[in-house]
Amino acid sequence: MYINQIHCRYVAIFSIAIILLIFISKPDRWVVAPSAQAQTSKDKVFVMYAASLIKTFEDTLGPAFQNETGYVYEGEARGSVQVANMIIDGFRTPDIFVSAGTVPIKRLMNNTTPFTDWLVKFGSAEMVIAYSPTSRFFNDLEKARIGEIPWYQVLANQDLKFGRTDPELDPKGYYMIITAELANLYYNDSGIKQRTLGDDRNAKQIFPEEILKTILEQGQLDAVAAYKHEAVARGLPYITLPPQINLADPAFTDFYRNGSYTLGKDGQTVFGEPIYFSFTIPTTLKNLDGAISFGDFILSTNGRNILKDQGLNPIKPIAEGEIESIPSSLRGVVEEENPATILSQEYNHNLTRK
Repeated sequence: MYINQIHCRYVAIFSIAIILLIFISKPDRWVVAPSAQAQTSKDKVFVMYAASLIKTFEDTLGPAFQNETGYVYEGEARGSVQVANMIIDGFRTPDIFVSAGTVPIKRLMNNTTPFTDWLVKFGSAEMVIAYSPTSRFFNDLEKARIGEIPWYQVLANQDLKFGRTDPELDPKGYYMIITAELANLYYNDSGIKQRTLGDDRNAKQIFPEEILKTILEQGQLDAVAAYKHEAVARGLPYITLPPQINLADPAFTDFYRNGSYTLGKDGQTVFGEPIYFSFTIPTTLKNLDGAISFGDFILSTNGRNILKDQGLNPIKPIAEGEIESIPSSLRGVVEEENPATILSQEYNHNLTRK
């Protein structure tokens, strides 16, 4: 019996040794799980985008992209300047970045170590004042909407709670400041900006871009600075501003430049200009094919129709930067044309539909 026990022990030890030898000499047979994980990660497209598009991307565009292409859509919404800063500082590594305005992407392009060298403009936006249907100032806001009283007069009411985003993190934050500066000139009243906004970073008015409209819908605010497509996507009433100050009409490009905001982080001065939404594929990407596919979808007929239905004005895609660096499928549909001419055509077309 003792001999049998020793024999069994030797057999067990020998069996374990054989298994270890096979594992060491044939590692390719044991990499199935990591390979499957790699395949899964390729199926995900990580999209960071301007938070003004949160409802459009999460409820409509993202699911439509996923259904049409088979890629798994994963989105994160933040202020576009904040996204650019997070990419530069290494806190996020998106496959594709969709920005409000071109300044945030150009920060990536002009960084000491560039994170991209191109961008594609695909849509234009318009500054409006969105407001809550349950606001106690609803009647005054409605009168401003139909032009019976000036919009800035309503916003100047000290009891009205007005919300906007941080200009240091979100383009809409500095676009609202620029709009107010332009209003001073357009209405020949140097006090409009101070009466409606106060200081540029007035703590009573500034809220995170990701939750600004939600706070409005919950009744904690009466009105907010918004893009028209946000108001349309959420079914909110809004006040249309004159084209001379709404940053949507390229015919007033020169006048827009009379307004500006200087970013505190690097001292860059942002001048007023027509607002273009744009995207790029930064060097942080992990899924190039998926990123290209998402870009293709934005520029496709289906993607453009979704954006148009949500209130964003589609334009003929316009490329800036190193055009040859743009993936071929995207490069085939973009144009290096005068953006003012293209946007003017789209803007005038939308005016006729109002």
